Amino acid sequence: MNVFVVIAFLIVALSNWMDMSNGSLIRIPLKKVTIDQNQLSNLVRSGLFGKFKKGKGKGKVPLTNVGNEYYYGEISIGNPPQKFKVNFDTGSADLWVPSLGYKCQTKLGKNCEYHKSYDASKSSTYREIIGGHFEIKYETGGLRCRLSEESVKVGGKVIKNQIFGEAFAITEFPEDLLFDGILGLAYPQASPSSIQELNAPTVFENMMIQGVLDKPVFSFYLSQADKKKKGELLLGGSDPKYYKGNFTYIPVSERKYWQIIAQSISIGNHVVCKNFKSIIDTGTSLIHGTRKEIGIINKKIGATRSKCGKDKQEDCYVINCKKNLKDLPDVVLSFGGQQFAVPSTTYITKDASGKCMSNFEILPPGMEKDEEWLVGDTFLRSVYTEFDFGENRIGFAKLAKTR
Repeated sequence: MNVFVVIAFLIVALSNWMDMSNGSLIRIPLKKVTIDQNQLSNLVRSGLFGKFKKGKGKGKVPLTNVGNEYYYGEISIGNPPQKFKVNFDTGSADLWVPSLGYKCQTKLGKNCEYHKSYDASKSSTYREIIGGHFEIKYETGGLRCRLSEESVKVGGKVIKNQIFGEAFAITEFPEDLLFDGILGLAYPQASPSSIQELNAPTVFENMMIQGVLDKPVFSFYLSQADKKKKGELLLGGSDPKYYKGNFTYIPVSERKYWQIIAQSISIGNHVVCKNFKSIIDTGTSLIHGTRKEIGIINKKIGATRSKCGKDKQEDCYVINCKKNLKDLPDVVLSFGGQQFAVPSTTYITKDASGKCMSNFEILPPGMEKDEEWLVGDTFLRSVYTEFDFGENRIGFAKLAKTR
């Protein structure tokens, strides 16, 4: 879904940023290396640098929850800064925002040119990337961008010389989105080939190269829509006030997006599926799985197949709202030997028409054959999540009572 689900996975494995001789992380002061940024990026990607430049703290980004469908936070681009609301997405790698004069059309053919747009002529730090373009194809549309270079500010941290996409054509976009663009937090090899050919670092990679963070780690706390408290993205570490106990760490099994192995998913005493690949995706609101297993889960909670969406063309599962939803069983995902429960208050949501919807859905067409589950915000609201680039792992911790 990704509020869009990315269909094309364009990634190759990213080498461990570790010393080959003893497997320990090494520390190299990058400021002493007299090479340009492209060369430096190549060294980081090839694993020749074990650790990034030591930084100056952490960056916090408050996240607004929109009906448990997606989250957004604010960034700025250029000098003077132009502010944008973006979805921070671990299911993609690149930053894009609408460009001045962009064209946008929804799936139903309506104009969607109400988002803020970037105006290069108003920025003193803009640099044109001559001939640089890329396209992104989503399940619910796509976009075409030209590449530009700018200063970007995220969570109070300024990243210089950041290559990003100015979207000039957006098609079949979801309606009424409150964010303007996307800031991807996946591995850099998730970028389209035109960006990879430029050896252009992602935003988070650039933060590490330029030494603005303590650690090569970022963490998410995702709030519930019915709570006044905002969510938070913390860049450079994790915040103990949001979790209790220790993290359970799971190694990244394939460095595409953030893919790990789930040991099982179960409901009651019934184990639905074992040892399956799962992509942990903050840009996906639901949990998407294989057809048979999703059918079993929905049958267990009393949800039935239906057609949803404004055009009634989308497959979905609905449940009778008159039921006492709090009595429904938890759905439990197991990672790294630890069980994490997803309660019905998280996996059942009401849509705009008042229907009670199950947040367990079948994988989009084109993804079922890979049998990679997309584990999105429905699960991530139930845990505190740490994404560790340095160790190539994801950590889950149980939530503290801050909700």
